[in-house]
Amino acid sequence: MKHLLPILIFALAGTVAARAETPPAQPPRLILLGTAGGPIARLERSQPANAIVVGGQTYLIDAGDGLLRQMAASKLGLGSVKALFLTHHHIDHVADVPVLMIDRWLLANAPPLEIYGPPGSAQLVAGTLAAFRPVELAPVTVGGPVKPPLAGSAVGHDLPLDLNEPRLVYKDDRVRVFAIGVDHYHYPAGSIEARSSRSYAYRVEAGGKVYVFSGDTGPSERLKILAKDADYLVCEVIDIARMEKLLRSYPGFSADQIPPLMEHMREDHLTGEQIGEIAAAAGVKKVILTHFAPGNDGETDVESYAAGISRHFHGEVAHGRDLDQY
Repeated sequence: MKHLLPILIFALAGTVAARAETPPAQPPRLILLGTAGGPIARLERSQPANAIVVGGQTYLIDAGDGLLRQMAASKLGLGSVKALFLTHHHIDHVADVPVLMIDRWLLANAPPLEIYGPPGSAQLVAGTLAAFRPVELAPVTVGGPVKPPLAGSAVGHDLPLDLNEPRLVYKDDRVRVFAIGVDHYHYPAGSIEARSSRSYAYRVEAGGKVYVFSGDTGPSERLKILAKDADYLVCEVIDIARMEKLLRSYPGFSADQIPPLMEHMREDHLTGEQIGEIAAAAGVKKVILTHFAPGNDGETDVESYAAGISRHFHGEVAHGRDLDQY
């Protein structure tokens, strides 16, 4: 079923809903395709993207810049991508959505790509496909084979605006995907931004395993609910001191712009200690750090990102790198 399904509420202290049944012959794989945070070009890390590969199908979480290159490095074919789930509409999470859709239409004989995300996702998909009309005409002008209409190559789905409880948003014979709203935005109440901007976390159940992706968020009680008893919590992380140093190095930011920027970083992202609190409360088995902010090239010591996690969480913690697999 490829449409929104009825609400399923998880009790924070209760038992998590039954996991997807009938595990495939091969266990699912989690691949980190991009582990950098923010719209900064880097050589060593691509922008946020993750893949769950199960039963020969690929399910993507986010599509930041560098996605297709990292898919090639991981030997993930375009035709294997069945669904894409966007956490929010910041550029570092959606930059390669157009490339994925157009290349998949052009090079793979595959059913329409299902794309789920915050309100505006359906418009993002339809508008992008319309804008690439010249690409659709190119095979005709060079005598190539006739392709199906580009407009039907992907379908966008808007998740509910106020998703305060976990909801099953996608299901097929391999996976179940739940979503919940998290706390990446703190706009003034009643503002246009507050009415439209949303960030979501996702819970993917596949092959008897549970993978939770935090998306971008500050401290969030709802993330604890979604991550209940998960095998893996793939979580964004920020090093506040490194981030401030980086921002102060950019000539485009004046001194009076730094304090509000840093307030956003503290409110809307997670430090190691905050991640530890969430992981411990949810009872997850393993934390995988990703979306490193700043995640600069040349960082050889990344232990400061995890500072404080062990005060609360005593399970395994991995510092994710691009193309790591679990």
